This record gives sequence, C-alpha cells and structure tokens, in this order.
Amino acid sequence: MKFKCIAVSCLCLLFMGHVSVQAQKVSFDTSRITIKAGFGKIEQVSNYKVAYNSTLLDPNKIVVLSKKKDDVFGLLAQILQGTDCTYELKGNYIIIKPKTKTQKDKSKTSKIRGQVKDITGDPAIGATVVEKGNPQNGVVTNVDGYYEIEMPTDGEITISYIGCKPQTVSVKSHHIVDVRLEEDKKQLDEVVVVGYGVQKKADLTGAVANINSDKLATSNHTNVGQALQGKIAGVDVVSQGGEPGSGARIMVRGIGTLNNASPLYIVDGMYMSGITHINPNDIESIDVLKDASSAAIYGSRAANGVIIITTKSGSNTDGKPIFDFSANMGIQTPAKYLNMLNAEEWSKVTNISRASVGLKAHEMSNKIEESNDWQRIMMKPALMQNYNITARGGSKHFTYYTSLGYVNQKGIIKGTGYERYNIQLKSQFSRGLFTLGNNVVLSASNNEPLYPYSRGGYLGIILQSIPSLKKFDASNEMGGYGKVFGDATDIPNPLGIADQNITKRTSTTYNAFINLYAEVKLPLGLKYRLNVTPDFAFDRYTAYENEYDFGLRNNFISNMYENRYSTNNFLIENLLTFNQSFGEHKISAVAGYSFQSNTSRFIMASGKKLPKGIYEVGATTQDRLNDTYLNESAMTSIISRINYSYKNRYLLTATYRRDGSSKFIKNHRYGHFPSISIGWNVAEENFMANTRSWLDQLKFRGGYGVLGNQEIANYMYSSVITSNINYPNGKGGLYLGAFPKDFANPAIRWESTAMTNMGVDLALLNSRLTITADWYKKKTKDILLTVPIPISTGGANDPVRNAGRIENSGMEWTLNWTDRIPSGLNYGITLTGSSIHNKVVEMGDANQVIQGGTNRTNVPTTRTLAGYPIGGFWLIPTDGLFQSEQEIAAHSKNGQLIQPSAKPGDIRFKDTNNDGKISDEDRVYCGSPFPSLTMGLNINASYKGFDILLSMQSVFGNKIYNATRLELEGVNKGTNFLSSTLDYWTPENRNATHPRLVWDDPNQNSRPSSNRYLENGSFFRLRTCQVGYTFPNSWFNQNIQKLRAYFSMENLFTITNYSGYTPDVNYTQNATSRGFDNFVYPTNRVFMLGINLTF
Repeated sequence: MKFKCIAVSCLCLLFMGHVSVQAQKVSFDTSRITIKAGFGKIEQVSNYKVAYNSTLLDPNKIVVLSKKKDDVFGLLAQILQGTDCTYELKGNYIIIKPKTKTQKDKSKTSKIRGQVKDITGDPAIGATVVEKGNPQNGVVTNVDGYYEIEMPTDGEITISYIGCKPQTVSVKSHHIVDVRLEEDKKQLDEVVVVGYGVQKKADLTGAVANINSDKLATSNHTNVGQALQGKIAGVDVVSQGGEPGSGARIMVRGIGTLNNASPLYIVDGMYMSGITHINPNDIESIDVLKDASSAAIYGSRAANGVIIITTKSGSNTDGKPIFDFSANMGIQTPAKYLNMLNAEEWSKVTNISRASVGLKAHEMSNKIEESNDWQRIMMKPALMQNYNITARGGSKHFTYYTSLGYVNQKGIIKGTGYERYNIQLKSQFSRGLFTLGNNVVLSASNNEPLYPYSRGGYLGIILQSIPSLKKFDASNEMGGYGKVFGDATDIPNPLGIADQNITKRTSTTYNAFINLYAEVKLPLGLKYRLNVTPDFAFDRYTAYENEYDFGLRNNFISNMYENRYSTNNFLIENLLTFNQSFGEHKISAVAGYSFQSNTSRFIMASGKKLPKGIYEVGATTQDRLNDTYLNESAMTSIISRINYSYKNRYLLTATYRRDGSSKFIKNHRYGHFPSISIGWNVAEENFMANTRSWLDQLKFRGGYGVLGNQEIANYMYSSVITSNINYPNGKGGLYLGAFPKDFANPAIRWESTAMTNMGVDLALLNSRLTITADWYKKKTKDILLTVPIPISTGGANDPVRNAGRIENSGMEWTLNWTDRIPSGLNYGITLTGSSIHNKVVEMGDANQVIQGGTNRTNVPTTRTLAGYPIGGFWLIPTDGLFQSEQEIAAHSKNGQLIQPSAKPGDIRFKDTNNDGKISDEDRVYCGSPFPSLTMGLNINASYKGFDILLSMQSVFGNKIYNATRLELEGVNKGTNFLSSTLDYWTPENRNATHPRLVWDDPNQNSRPSSNRYLENGSFFRLRTCQVGYTFPNSWFNQNIQKLRAYFSMENLFTITNYSGYTPDVNYTQNATSRGFDNFVYPTNRVFMLGINLTF
C-alpha cells in the first residue's frame, strides 16, 4: 500500500509539473522571430534546455508566429510548423529530432492546442475536447483550461462542459484553437418522456418528474427502486428489508386502493409489472407521470402513477465501437445489532419469571455449557459484486447498444444470497423515410430465500434461539446439531436450518422482453409506428427438507415441494403521430390502437420420502399432491392525445383513452379515461420583458382527468365451483359433491380515480435556480372490497363488490440550485419534499372494518374504516405500571376490578369505552403508518477531477408496530429475549421500563393489541455518500477515453427513535399492513470500491 501511495504521488507531481510549465506564457513584441530566438525564450522562462542540430534545423531561419503570446509548447509547435522536425521530452531537455517515416506519412494530422474558457472567461477545468466523428480521440482540459489533441488538420473538435452548450469548432489549418463557451439553458429545452412520445419541459402542462442516470448513482444498487429513494417528490420508496435481491415498494402520491397499488412500469415502451430484474447500469433516464393529465394516455393502468424508464442507446461513431466497463465490489455489514441476553442473563430472567408462578428452573438453564450469541453467529459481513460491460456505437444509418451485467450479493444472514445476469441488445436502422429497430431485455436470477418459520421466519429463529442451545451435538444422529429441550418453544437450531443438506430452498426467475418496431414518415408531418412486444417470464421455487432432529422440532420423513409459474404477454400497438407548426401555432398529436393478451399458468407438486441425494419432487414416494391452474385475459385500447401551443405562452393538452378488459362482464367491459390540462408561460408575455435578465421561466399549470385500475383477479364476475367435498349418504357411504367457492358479481366494474392538479414552474438566474411545486387531490371510487356474508350461505368466500371511496390530497415541491464557481467547482443541490393526507371516505357498509397487521396469533393491529387513513393503528392504550395493590383496586368500575388478574408491576390498560373490562372494544386510533412529510436532499459537486455525491432522506409523522419486540420481550415462553427485559419491575425498581417477570402472563402484559409496541417511525438517513476521481486523459494512451475510480458508502447512519433494525419497513404488499415490522430482514450498511472505464 505504501508503494502504491508513493507511485500515485509521483505521478501527480509529474502531471502538476507538466501543467505548470505549459501554463507559463512566452511573449514577443513582433510576430517575426528566428528559431534560435524562439528556443532561447523557451529556455529563459522554463526549466527546459532545447537541444538540436543546426544541420537539421537552421537556427537563423525566420518563422512567423500566428500568436505572439503563447505557452511553451504552443510556441514550440509554431516554430516547428512546416518543418520535418518534431520534439521529444527527456528529463529537462526538449530534443529536436527528425520525424519518422510514419510521422511524415501522417502529415495531414497535427497537434491542435488551445485554451477553453467558460461563460465568465475563466479557464474551463475538465472540459472534454473530442475529435468530431472519432469519439475515441479525446482529451480533458487541465487546471488552466489548456488542451492538446492530435488530429487531422481539416477536422473539427467538439467541446463539452457542464452548464455550457456543446460547441463544435473547425480546426482547418490552425494549430491554436481557443474557445469561449456559452451558457446552456437546456433545462428548459430538455425533453421528458410522457408516454407515446416526448415533450419539452417548457411545454409540459402535467406533473412529470425526470431524473437522469448521473443523479441516480445506480452503480451501487442491485435494483432501480433503491436508487430512487429520496430523489423524486411525491414518490414514496419503502424498503422491503435488506434481503439479497429484495426490491422496494414504490408508491406515487400515496395509496388510493386496497388492491394492487403499484405504479405501471414502462421500459422503452414495454409494459412491466416490476423492475427488480432491470439492470440499473442500462438506465439513461426515469420519468414519473404523477397526475391524470400526463398519465391518462395509459388509462386503466395509470391510477397509481406511471414510471417510464428509458435505457441507453447507441449513437453515430463512424463505425467505431465505444466500450464501457464498470465494476464494483464491497462489503455489506448489518447496520445494527439488537441487544440480546446471553446465557447467564437468559437463565436469570427465565427462572425469575417461572418462579413467580411456582415453576422450577428451566431445564436448559441447569447446566450451561455454551453461551451463544446467535445473532452474531448467523449475521456477518457479506460480499457484494457488480460487473457491467457495454458496447455502443454505429454509423449514419445504424446504431446499436449491447450490455452484459452480473450481480452477486451474499446475504448478511447465513444461507441467503442472490445473483442476477442481464443482457440487453438494442439496435436501430434508419434510412430515408423508414426506421426499423429492436430491443431485447433478458434476465435470469437465482435466489436463496429465507426459511419460512411461523414465528418470524429465519430471522425469528436466530433472535429467539436460547443462548444456552449448543451449536453441535455429537450424539444427535439426525444432523449432528444441538437440540432444544424442556419447557421451551419448538425453534430449530439456526445452524442446522441453514445447512443445505438439511433444508434447501431455491427461487429461479427468467424474464425476456422483446420490442420490435417499424416507423415510416408520411407527408404533412405524419408518422406511423408499429410496435410488436412479446414478453415471457418463468419462475421456479423449490423447498426441500431432509430428516432432522432439533429436539422439540423434528422431521422424520424427508419432503419436497415445487411450483412453477409462467406468464406470456403479447402486445401490438399501431400509432399515428402528427407534429406541425403553423406560424406561432404548434400542434402535436398521437392516435392509436393496441391489443394485449396475457396467459399465466401455475403448476404445483409435493410429496414425501425421497431417496438420499435426490432433490426432485418426482422422486417422492408418499403423500404425493399436485395442482394446476390457467388464467387468460385480454385488453383492447383506443389511444389519443393532442398538444397545442400558441406563442409558447398558452398551452393545452387533451387526452382520451378507451380500454376494454376481459376481466369485466360485457356491460361493464369498457372504461373511458379523459383528461385536460392547460399551461400559461407568464415569462413569455410582453409585459414580462423587463424580467428576462433574471427570470427564465414562470409557468402555471392546471389539469383534471380520470384514471382507472384494473389490477384485479380474473373471472370475478363468474362463480367458481369446487368439487373437493363429499357428503354422507346416510348408509355409511359418501356422495361426490360440489359447492360454490366464490360468489359471482356480474356488476363488478372499473375502479376509477379522478385527479385535480395545480402547479407552478419557476426558473431564475439563467436557470441556476429552479422551483417546481404542485398541489393535487385524488378521489378514488368503486374500490373493490370483500363484503362479509352469513356462513349460512354455504361457506363460499365472501363476494367482492365496488363499494369503497378513498381520498388523497397533498403538496410536493422540488428546489434545485446548480452553479459553477470560477475556481472550477461545479455543484448542485436538490431539495425535494411531499406532504400527503390519506382518508377512507366510504366502505361497503357504514360499519365495515378491514383488519390487517396480524402476527403469528392472528391478532390484528390495524383497521381500515371510513373517516380514517388506510391501515391506521387501532390499539388499547397503556397507562404505566401498577405500583401497588391499592392502584389495582382503584382501577375498577362499579366495584369490579377492570384487571382482576393484575399484580403490582403489571401494565395498566385504559378502559376507553368505560365498560369495566379490557377488550378489543377499548381500541382507539393511535396513528398512521404513512408519513405526513417526506423530504430528500441530494448534493453533487465536482472539482478538478474529483466528484462527490450525497443523498439524504427524512421521514416524519409515521408509526411502526414493532412486532419483533412483541416476541422478544414476552418473557412467558422458552425463547431468548431482548436485554431491555433486564430492567424489569420489582418493589426496589419501581421506575422500570419493563413489567414484572411472570411466566404465564395472566395480565396479558404482552398482548399484541396494546400500544406498548407502537413506536415513532420518523428518521433521517444518509443513504449514499460517494466520492470519485476521474484520472487525467494525459496519463493514458488515446484508446482510453475515461477512467474513474470511486468509493461509496450506503446507509452510513440513521437518526431515529425506533428501536428495531430499521424504520424503513414495509412488511407486505398489503396496503392495510404497512408499518408492521415482524422480523423484517435487517438493512445493510454497504462499503464499495468501483471503477468506470470507457475505451
């Protein structure tokens, strides 16, 4: 390491020395000088000595300078121009020597030098100078803005610099080319994807957010959702734990349904139900359509918002391919460990608890041979790797982009892991009026999922395992692992359950998305496009259990389960677009027709008793079962949209889509989804002319539209009959029978969402400061609800009908400041925020309640009912601990004890309904799992090759039910507990935080329905800190265009009062169970080193 540091330091010193010499100016009073005088001046102002042979170069020859004041090497180039000589640096000597034959043959090329300055006249440090048509030949300006590039004398160079317009300059026969760059106000000219087309940001009338790949820091993430956290206002991204390969739940402007609330994902025009299989490295930009006017073009799929992902494409490189390679490797560590009891502490707490009800000491505490910290045994740092290579390029008529990606993520919990392979093949051919293209996205992933234990899964096993449980037991002939015994819970040995010879689970997924398209330009500004998009998905899950004996939990017959799920989709779209200007009027329009079909198939098989060494379900010999089902659905759509602009001041967008879905009966099959929005560019008005020196944009927007949601099960309008039932015939035999499993509801129709949006866009100070703010209101009606019916109807599942209404309203804002300091520092700061209010307006019945957030005992913690948020926490309030028998006696109603089983040290529960007892009727509303305010702060900066990216997120006002703590503080069962239980109540410790220790818990201190386990979920987290350095191109040959190295840290720290692993939890996809932490996989802290190489 010391040698590497010395080497890098030396290279830096050499580079700095070269720069300082080049920066020194040589000036002459006249443009006509002798070669000897020129060399003498160079020796005078620099440390170099010029060595040459007078027979090779006449020292008295007169040369005419095109520039009387130049740097050392610029002057040298002028002196040697037109000669057969070149120069070479050796130490402190500039040696003049004859050109080689190769150099003479390249007489049409020369070294072009110059200085690049920014809009203020200061040197543009780190500007990119590339030979036009040859992107492999490029350099970066030094700290004084100087560059040197060898290229054809009749060529052109293109200069790019952050915040400035790219500028192309003809070299002609000049050797000195200085460039002064101009301000780039592209923020207003940038285009965003709006569905079946693009629009300039300045012309938008809807709420559309855009983020480019350079702000995503996607190189550190295994999926796109993680990269979006805290980046876009109104987009709530909630982690689903740190399990390898796990995605994130994304919600746009809250939850407006009790069914599938996920947004619609579109990747390069291809519809997708999720994006965990997409390679983040392939992403060019992400656009989020948040309101009805922008999303209505997608009709019945857009009620939950639309996320459009555009992947990278090829470009014209005159046939020369450009390769990009990225690699990163790092370590994941648990962001937090919970404080658990050791064997001695567990023995003390358990035996005191048992003694309080007259039980003898626990059998596993009598002879403690081991004290195992199972959390640290099973949760350790894990490796994470990510590799990508892409090839892109093309010619005038043909472009291509190809990428290969590989991710390997080991889990911090032993026995878990994830790997994924990605391939993308993208090309386009254009000639004349015709364009043909294709895009193929392939992925394959392998996952090692967690063991599905009923008491909290695999993590529940680890945390609840008794510390005195031995790791191994040589006397155990069925696995060799330690056994649980005595009055304990039947928890398997954590090491044993992770042994793949005993239990093994695999999950394999394959995805293929294909888009084929053809375009033809027609007269009058028309263009026709045909999209044909088939896609395929296949999932295979297997679960194997060998024979084992873990004491109270055992398995004496091996078993195997396997299921396979496949889906086939086919989409065809016919689109006709129009784009034309008539004086100060601009009109663009799109109209089309689409058809999509979907087929899904599920196959399951299971059995017991497998031959040793065989892991196929077909090899089972006992209790073999199988099942299968097939689903089919189809949709047709008519698509239309028109955009109108007058003088770039007055904007109008109108959209209409008509969808027909086979999920509904004929009379309710078609849905209509219109929208309209207007915009006023006030800054373009004549009366605003005096503000144009500092005001770049002031635009007001407003819109209204209707969206739909058809993400429901198939065939809900028809009855489902099951024959899996027999009836006695009264003679000792059975009749085969059948009964309705699901009641039909022919009246089922679309869920629809009406949305109003009002917004303002502001750009100031040459667009250095931009502000976007929106207010919205979403009203969703006809929400599909399950309506309870009497059991006397025959035992069928409760019917589903359109009965609910939900409202969401809120505000969101984005402030962005970008600037460049003359010293060369470029920086940007983006602050996002959103505030939302959610309320259920109506249920199927005035008193209907939907419950959620249940633990292993099926006790619900949340309720969804009219007048309150979805999935709000309804719990029994607590009021401290009883300190005496007198306090217990005083807690009474009409002379009867409200808590007759209570003792001093037990929890006092509030009788909120004043009926003299503690029951579910005492539950009250205790808070919402949804935050009232979410904010994000993102900072990026670059300086002389160095760059830094910081991403922070804050969440306020949400509650979390800590079901993990519920299980780990209930000292009435044979498991391990949190160390917080050591602060238990005794007559000498009356200020304890934990109630008295009692084994049977007669007072139900650990009742799941109390607010004892409800905690504040607010937090601040530094999500990403990435520091990088781009090495000067002068260090490498011309084949290397860019080399960047970086160090990144994820989830570096979190400030929160939540006591669990992470406050960023989403236990299930169920909207009524958000904020329920039931042994959620811990969040990882990640440290990574990576490189980006372009050649």
